[in-house]
Amino acid sequence: MKKFIILTIIMGSLAFSGCTKEEKVVETVKEKEPIVEVEKEEIKKEEPVVEVIEEKFLSPISHMECEEDQVNNRPFAVMLDNQVHARPQAGLDQAEIVYEILAEGNITRYMAIFATKSPELIGPVRSARPYFIDKALEYDALYVHDGGSPQALDDIVRLKMADISAQSRGKSTFWRKSHKKRPHNEYTSADAIRKAANGSNYKKTVNIDTWKYYDKDTSINGSELKNIDIPYSKNYKVTFKYNEDTKLYDRYINNKPHVDEASKTQLTAENIIVQRASKKVLDSVGRLKVGLVGTGEGIYITNGEMKEVTWKKESRRSITRFFYKNGEEINLNPGVTWVEVIPKSLNYTQY
Repeated sequence: MKKFIILTIIMGSLAFSGCTKEEKVVETVKEKEPIVEVEKEEIKKEEPVVEVIEEKFLSPISHMECEEDQVNNRPFAVMLDNQVHARPQAGLDQAEIVYEILAEGNITRYMAIFATKSPELIGPVRSARPYFIDKALEYDALYVHDGGSPQALDDIVRLKMADISAQSRGKSTFWRKSHKKRPHNEYTSADAIRKAANGSNYKKTVNIDTWKYYDKDTSINGSELKNIDIPYSKNYKVTFKYNEDTKLYDRYINNKPHVDEASKTQLTAENIIVQRASKKVLDSVGRLKVGLVGTGEGIYITNGEMKEVTWKKESRRSITRFFYKNGEEINLNPGVTWVEVIPKSLNYTQY
């Protein structure tokens, strides 16, 4: 019995030792991939593109580019002779707006509006008329003239205009040139006008109502109008011909190029407004009353196109506004504008 127990213990011990016998375990080791250093490509950061927008300054009365200190310049309006012996005129090539209206005897006269340009020679200067005053008041302009009709001179005082007349200024403001005969030979300059205004303590800047302008040259989608003849009377036939290259209207007087006396360049217009107005002869001298306050009709011409318009001016000082037939106020293209005021009875020819 004792032997059996001993034998059992011995066999159990052997069985136990068989189970704990160390076995060879093969560990599978994965080979590590070689580390390859990849040279990083140097990425340069692009500098942000900064768009520099140069600020532009625009004349309020023509939307043409000007200097910053010219934007609020007080405009000056100069009465200019258009009698046959006065031609050609000086300074018209730098005017931003020009009005042509009949005077007595079926001749026409100009009033040129300057704001940001400074011609060294302007003339010949002539006398004032009440209906030109109606236009000058729209710009709160320095009014430059040599005398005027009794009604015009009374209006200048009564309406407290900034008056610069050759009748009350010296030779430093107005002077005569010998190449033309009196009274068609009186001249001035932008500098002379500004100095005279400073001497009278007239204000130098203004903030006025102006026409509306497109930001850039724009079609008005009107009917075609390449050329127009406006025969005010004999020796006063105006023609504008559209120049396809410049996109401007070249101006002619009696079928000849209308050139500036000083620059010798032909006058041009970006915009042409033909404004119909009533006309009445007032006296034996032939002085006129031209109805520029109220309403009326006309046409607007630009870029070889034309549209019919109506106009409205509420008072002598208020601006004349122009509207298409649908009631929308017109926008003008940036540039020089000629306003041709014609009697209701006068017919123009377009072609």
